[in-house]
Amino acid sequence: MPTLKEIRKNLEMISIIKNIASTYQEIANLRMKQIREKVLKNRESFRELLNTYQRIKSAYLFSLKKGWIRKEKISFRRAEKERLVVFLSANQFFYGALILDIWKEIQKYLEKNKADLAVVGRTGKYLAEGSGFGHKMFYFELNDVKPEEERIGEILDFIKNYKKIIVSHGRYEKVLSQKPIMSEISGKLPFEEKFEKVHPYLFEPSPEAVLEFFETEIIGVLFNQTILEHQLARYASRVMAMYQATENTKNLEQKLSTAENKLKRQKLNKKQIELFSSIKL
Repeated sequence: MPTLKEIRKNLEMISIIKNIASTYQEIANLRMKQIREKVLKNRESFRELLNTYQRIKSAYLFSLKKGWIRKEKISFRRAEKERLVVFLSANQFFYGALILDIWKEIQKYLEKNKADLAVVGRTGKYLAEGSGFGHKMFYFELNDVKPEEERIGEILDFIKNYKKIIVSHGRYEKVLSQKPIMSEISGKLPFEEKFEKVHPYLFEPSPEAVLEFFETEIIGVLFNQTILEHQLARYASRVMAMYQATENTKNLEQKLSTAENKLKRQKLNKKQIELFSSIKL
Protein backbone atom coordinates (compact mmCIF):
# COMPACT_ATOMS: atom_id res chain seq x y z
CA MET A 1 0.00 0.00 0.00
CA PRO A 2 1.43 3.45 -0.89
CA THR A 3 2.51 5.76 1.87
CA LEU A 4 0.86 9.09 2.67
CA LYS A 5 3.83 10.90 1.11
CA GLU A 6 3.53 8.89 -2.12
CA ILE A 7 -0.21 9.54 -2.34
CA ARG A 8 0.28 13.28 -1.94
CA LYS A 9 2.97 13.28 -4.61
CA ASN A 10 0.64 11.39 -6.98
CA LEU A 11 -2.16 13.84 -6.25
CA GLU A 12 0.09 16.74 -7.21
CA MET A 13 1.04 15.02 -10.46
CA ILE A 14 -2.59 14.22 -11.30
CA SER A 15 -3.57 17.83 -10.64
CA ILE A 16 -0.94 18.97 -13.15
CA ILE A 17 -2.15 16.45 -15.75
CA LYS A 18 -5.77 17.50 -15.19
CA ASN A 19 -4.89 21.16 -15.74
CA ILE A 20 -2.96 20.36 -18.92
CA ALA A 21 -5.81 18.23 -20.30
CA SER A 22 -8.32 20.95 -19.47
CA THR A 23 -6.19 23.58 -21.24
CA TYR A 24 -5.78 21.38 -24.32
CA GLN A 25 -9.53 20.83 -24.36
CA GLU A 26 -10.35 24.54 -24.17
CA ILE A 27 -7.90 25.44 -26.96
CA ALA A 28 -9.17 22.64 -29.21
CA ASN A 29 -12.78 23.62 -28.56
CA LEU A 30 -12.05 27.25 -29.48
CA ARG A 31 -10.29 26.29 -32.72
CA MET A 32 -13.02 23.80 -33.59
CA LYS A 33 -15.67 26.52 -33.28
CA GLN A 34 -13.58 28.89 -35.41
CA ILE A 35 -13.48 26.63 -38.47
CA ARG A 36 -16.60 24.45 -38.06
CA GLU A 37 -19.02 26.89 -39.71
CA LYS A 38 -16.62 27.50 -42.60
CA VAL A 39 -16.13 23.78 -43.26
CA LEU A 40 -19.82 22.91 -43.09
CA LYS A 41 -20.75 25.77 -45.44
CA ASN A 42 -18.04 24.76 -47.91
CA ARG A 43 -19.22 21.16 -48.10
CA GLU A 44 -22.32 22.07 -50.10
CA SER A 45 -20.34 24.42 -52.34
CA PHE A 46 -17.80 21.74 -53.19
CA ARG A 47 -20.54 19.19 -53.80
CA GLU A 48 -22.08 21.56 -56.34
CA LEU A 49 -18.66 22.17 -57.87
CA LEU A 50 -18.14 18.43 -58.35
CA ASN A 51 -21.66 18.07 -59.75
CA THR A 52 -20.90 20.80 -62.27
CA TYR A 53 -17.68 19.09 -63.28
CA GLN A 54 -19.49 15.78 -63.69
CA ARG A 55 -22.18 17.36 -65.87
CA ILE A 56 -19.58 19.03 -68.07
CA LYS A 57 -17.64 15.80 -68.50
CA SER A 58 -20.83 13.81 -69.16
CA ALA A 59 -21.88 16.34 -71.80
CA TYR A 60 -18.43 16.20 -73.37
CA LEU A 61 -18.46 12.40 -73.58
CA PHE A 62 -22.03 12.50 -74.92
CA SER A 63 -20.92 14.94 -77.65
CA LEU A 64 -18.06 12.62 -78.56
CA LYS A 65 -20.47 9.70 -78.86
CA LYS A 66 -22.78 11.71 -81.12
CA GLY A 67 -19.87 12.80 -83.26
CA TRP A 68 -20.37 16.48 -82.49
CA ILE A 69 -16.76 16.64 -81.29
CA ARG A 70 -14.05 14.86 -83.20
CA LYS A 71 -11.03 15.41 -81.01
CA GLU A 72 -11.24 12.85 -78.22
CA LYS A 73 -9.41 13.64 -74.99
CA ILE A 74 -10.74 12.09 -71.80
CA SER A 75 -8.19 13.59 -69.39
CA PHE A 76 -6.47 16.95 -69.66
CA ARG A 77 -3.93 16.53 -66.87
CA ARG A 78 -0.45 15.37 -67.72
CA ALA A 79 -0.02 12.74 -65.03
CA GLU A 80 2.67 10.11 -65.48
CA LYS A 81 2.03 7.94 -62.41
CA GLU A 82 -1.04 5.86 -61.70
CA ARG A 83 -2.32 6.04 -58.12
CA LEU A 84 -1.48 7.83 -54.88
CA VAL A 85 -2.92 7.70 -51.38
CA VAL A 86 -2.34 10.83 -49.27
CA PHE A 87 -2.39 10.21 -45.51
CA LEU A 88 -3.32 13.41 -43.63
CA SER A 89 -2.17 12.77 -40.06
CA ALA A 90 -0.74 15.24 -37.50
CA ASN A 91 2.53 16.37 -35.94
CA GLN A 92 1.29 15.99 -32.36
CA PHE A 93 -0.55 13.37 -30.34
CA PHE A 94 -3.68 13.58 -28.15
CA TYR A 95 -6.22 13.28 -30.97
CA GLY A 96 -7.86 10.17 -29.59
CA ALA A 97 -8.02 7.22 -31.97
CA LEU A 98 -8.68 9.29 -35.11
CA ILE A 99 -5.20 9.20 -36.68
CA LEU A 100 -4.83 5.47 -36.00
CA ASP A 101 -8.28 4.79 -37.46
CA ILE A 102 -7.34 6.67 -40.64
CA TRP A 103 -4.17 4.59 -40.94
CA LYS A 104 -6.13 1.36 -40.51
CA GLU A 105 -8.37 2.35 -43.44
CA ILE A 106 -5.31 3.07 -45.56
CA GLN A 107 -3.82 -0.31 -44.72
CA LYS A 108 -7.03 -2.04 -45.80
CA TYR A 109 -7.00 -0.12 -49.07
CA LEU A 110 -3.32 -0.83 -49.78
CA GLU A 111 -3.83 -4.54 -49.18
CA LYS A 112 -6.19 -4.62 -52.18
CA ASN A 113 -4.79 -1.82 -54.37
CA LYS A 114 -1.37 -0.95 -55.66
CA ALA A 115 -0.52 2.66 -54.87
CA ASP A 116 2.22 4.98 -53.65
CA LEU A 117 1.77 6.62 -50.27
CA ALA A 118 2.30 10.28 -49.34
CA VAL A 119 2.28 10.97 -45.61
CA VAL A 120 1.60 14.43 -44.21
CA GLY A 121 2.55 14.77 -40.54
CA ARG A 122 5.01 13.11 -38.15
CA THR A 123 2.55 10.77 -36.44
CA GLY A 124 1.58 9.35 -39.81
CA LYS A 125 5.23 8.80 -40.69
CA TYR A 126 5.72 6.99 -37.38
CA LEU A 127 2.74 4.71 -38.04
CA ALA A 128 3.75 3.98 -41.64
CA GLU A 129 7.38 3.24 -40.86
CA GLY A 130 6.45 1.08 -37.89
CA SER A 131 4.01 -1.03 -39.88
CA GLY A 132 6.42 -2.24 -42.57
CA PHE A 133 3.64 -2.02 -45.17
CA GLY A 134 6.11 -2.33 -48.07
CA HIS A 135 4.78 0.42 -50.36
CA LYS A 136 6.70 3.40 -51.67
CA MET A 137 6.33 6.33 -49.26
CA PHE A 138 6.89 10.08 -49.58
CA TYR A 139 6.86 12.38 -46.55
CA PHE A 140 5.75 16.02 -46.14
CA GLU A 141 5.66 18.38 -43.16
CA LEU A 142 2.64 20.64 -42.59
CA ASN A 143 1.80 22.83 -39.62
CA ASP A 144 -1.17 21.46 -37.63
CA VAL A 145 -2.65 24.83 -36.68
CA LYS A 146 -1.81 27.07 -39.65
CA PRO A 147 -0.88 24.99 -42.72
CA GLU A 148 1.68 26.94 -44.74
CA GLU A 149 0.58 27.84 -48.28
CA GLU A 150 4.08 27.16 -49.57
CA ARG A 151 4.06 23.63 -48.12
CA ILE A 152 0.58 22.97 -49.50
CA GLY A 153 1.85 24.12 -52.89
CA GLU A 154 4.75 21.67 -52.68
CA ILE A 155 2.39 18.80 -51.86
CA LEU A 156 0.06 19.78 -54.73
CA ASP A 157 2.94 19.91 -57.21
CA PHE A 158 3.83 16.38 -56.17
CA ILE A 159 0.38 14.79 -56.14
CA LYS A 160 -0.61 16.26 -59.52
CA ASN A 161 1.81 13.77 -61.10
CA TYR A 162 -0.71 11.00 -60.35
CA LYS A 163 -3.78 10.12 -62.38
CA LYS A 164 -5.79 8.97 -59.36
CA ILE A 165 -5.37 10.86 -56.07
CA ILE A 166 -7.07 9.64 -52.90
CA VAL A 167 -6.80 11.64 -49.68
CA SER A 168 -7.43 9.76 -46.44
CA HIS A 169 -8.48 12.11 -43.65
CA GLY A 170 -10.85 12.68 -40.77
CA ARG A 171 -14.39 13.98 -41.30
CA TYR A 172 -16.40 15.86 -38.70
CA GLU A 173 -19.90 14.46 -38.14
CA LYS A 174 -20.61 15.98 -34.73
CA VAL A 175 -18.54 16.66 -31.63
CA LEU A 176 -19.02 13.08 -30.42
CA SER A 177 -18.41 11.48 -33.82
CA GLN A 178 -15.45 11.77 -36.20
CA LYS A 179 -14.76 9.17 -38.85
CA PRO A 180 -11.95 8.35 -41.29
CA ILE A 181 -12.86 8.68 -44.96
CA MET A 182 -11.07 8.42 -48.30
CA SER A 183 -11.84 11.20 -50.78
CA GLU A 184 -10.80 11.08 -54.42
CA ILE A 185 -9.77 14.59 -55.50
CA SER A 186 -8.56 13.83 -59.02
CA GLY A 187 -11.80 14.76 -60.75
CA LYS A 188 -14.15 11.91 -59.98
CA LEU A 189 -17.04 12.46 -57.60
CA PRO A 190 -16.28 11.06 -54.13
CA PHE A 191 -19.82 9.67 -54.13
CA GLU A 192 -21.76 7.71 -56.70
CA GLU A 193 -24.18 9.88 -58.63
CA LYS A 194 -25.85 9.08 -61.92
CA PHE A 195 -27.33 11.60 -64.30
CA GLU A 196 -30.37 10.06 -65.95
CA LYS A 197 -30.39 12.48 -68.88
CA VAL A 198 -27.41 14.23 -70.38
CA HIS A 199 -28.18 17.61 -71.91
CA PRO A 200 -26.06 18.99 -74.76
CA TYR A 201 -24.28 22.24 -73.87
CA LEU A 202 -22.58 24.99 -75.82
CA PHE A 203 -19.23 25.75 -74.22
CA GLU A 204 -17.23 28.95 -74.53
CA PRO A 205 -14.46 28.96 -75.59
CA SER A 206 -14.68 25.15 -75.99
CA PRO A 207 -15.59 22.04 -73.96
CA GLU A 208 -11.91 21.06 -73.96
CA ALA A 209 -10.86 24.40 -72.47
CA VAL A 210 -13.56 24.23 -69.79
CA LEU A 211 -12.64 20.67 -68.82
CA GLU A 212 -8.95 21.48 -68.81
CA PHE A 213 -9.59 24.33 -66.38
CA PHE A 214 -11.65 22.09 -64.09
CA GLU A 215 -9.22 19.18 -64.12
CA THR A 216 -6.16 21.32 -63.43
CA GLU A 217 -7.73 23.57 -60.79
CA ILE A 218 -10.11 21.23 -59.01
CA ILE A 219 -7.36 19.23 -57.31
CA GLY A 220 -6.02 22.26 -55.44
CA VAL A 221 -9.50 23.37 -54.37
CA LEU A 222 -10.49 19.93 -53.11
CA PHE A 223 -7.17 19.30 -51.39
CA ASN A 224 -7.48 22.52 -49.40
CA GLN A 225 -10.98 21.48 -48.37
CA THR A 226 -9.77 18.07 -47.16
CA ILE A 227 -7.13 19.83 -45.04
CA LEU A 228 -9.85 21.95 -43.41
CA GLU A 229 -12.07 18.89 -42.93
CA HIS A 230 -9.19 17.05 -41.30
CA GLN A 231 -8.37 19.98 -39.01
CA LEU A 232 -11.96 20.16 -37.81
CA ALA A 233 -12.10 16.41 -37.18
CA ARG A 234 -8.78 16.55 -35.29
CA TYR A 235 -9.93 19.39 -33.03
CA ALA A 236 -13.21 17.65 -32.25
CA SER A 237 -11.34 14.41 -31.50
CA ARG A 238 -8.97 16.27 -29.17
CA VAL A 239 -11.90 17.89 -27.36
CA MET A 240 -13.35 14.45 -26.64
CA ALA A 241 -9.98 12.88 -25.82
CA MET A 242 -9.10 15.64 -23.36
CA TYR A 243 -12.57 15.53 -21.84
CA GLN A 244 -12.13 11.80 -21.23
CA ALA A 245 -8.64 12.38 -19.83
CA THR A 246 -9.99 15.05 -17.47
CA GLU A 247 -12.74 12.72 -16.27
CA ASN A 248 -10.22 9.91 -15.74
CA THR A 249 -7.96 12.18 -13.68
CA LYS A 250 -10.95 13.27 -11.58
CA ASN A 251 -11.83 9.63 -10.85
CA LEU A 252 -8.23 8.79 -9.97
CA GLU A 253 -7.96 11.94 -7.87
CA GLN A 254 -11.05 10.89 -5.93
CA LYS A 255 -9.65 7.40 -5.30
CA LEU A 256 -6.32 8.81 -4.10
CA SER A 257 -8.08 11.35 -1.87
CA THR A 258 -10.09 8.51 -0.32
CA ALA A 259 -6.89 6.53 0.24
CA GLU A 260 -5.23 9.64 1.72
CA ASN A 261 -8.08 10.20 4.17
CA LYS A 262 -8.02 6.53 5.14
CA LEU A 263 -4.30 6.70 5.92
CA LYS A 264 -4.81 9.92 7.88
CA ARG A 265 -7.47 8.24 10.00
CA GLN A 266 -5.28 5.20 10.53
CA LYS A 267 -2.39 7.43 11.57
CA LEU A 268 -4.62 9.40 13.93
CA ASN A 269 -6.07 6.21 15.40
CA LYS A 270 -2.58 4.84 15.95
CA LYS A 271 -1.52 7.99 17.80
CA GLN A 272 -4.62 7.84 19.98
CA ILE A 273 -3.99 4.18 20.79
CA GLU A 274 -0.37 4.97 21.66
CA LEU A 275 -1.51 7.90 23.78
CA PHE A 276 -4.02 5.81 25.71
CA SER A 277 -1.51 2.99 26.09
CA SER A 278 0.99 5.40 27.68
CA ILE A 279 -1.46 6.50 30.33
CA LYS A 280 -0.81 4.66 33.57
CA LEU A 281 -3.84 3.49 35.40
